[in-house]
Amino acid sequence: MEPTTQVALVGIAGTVLGALVGAGGAVRAAGVNTRGQSTLEDHKSRRTAYSACATALLVRRHAISALMDDMLSGDLTDESATTRLHEVRGMRADVMKTLGAVMVEGPDYPAGEAERAADSLDTWVHTLAFWIEEQNMPTRMWSQDNWTGDRDRFEAERALEHFSVACRRVLHPKEHRPVLRYLRTRRR
Repeated sequence: MEPTTQVALVGIAGTVLGALVGAGGAVRAAGVNTRGQSTLEDHKSRRTAYSACATALLVRRHAISALMDDMLSGDLTDESATTRLHEVRGMRADVMKTLGAVMVEGPDYPAGEAERAADSLDTWVHTLAFWIEEQNMPTRMWSQDNWTGDRDRFEAERALEHFSVACRRVLHPKEHRPVLRYLRTRRR
């Protein structure tokens, strides 16, 4: 074989090899791009579900808190307290809809925290419902040693905070890296 033919064959082989490597890189890049797009879509749907659930929980918490404050101040009649209690109980449906979306989006950590927050709000509502159904507020509320409204408020606030922390950890996992990693590299 002539040297010119050999050089031409090596050139053709190099071109074919380059094309194959380029095609492989393009396929790989497409896979990375697809995974990145999928991750972005998951992130957006989780953010939407978490945001809707947090909003529904906070709106209900605000309504329950206002009801309790008005009960304690004596500004409510028994009829208006009963009406507002029904409104607060009706907000539970909105919370359950958004809670379902969080449970579907996952993971288990924020879904469990959202469920605990919803349960703590329900407990708080049940406490207030007991006093409203007694139709003796606030005089008997203040005289009872077993008044748990403030404790229920605290538990609800704490559960809502746990839910928001869980959401932030899922949506922003890189913000929670331990500091020790930095300290170890500095000591060397």
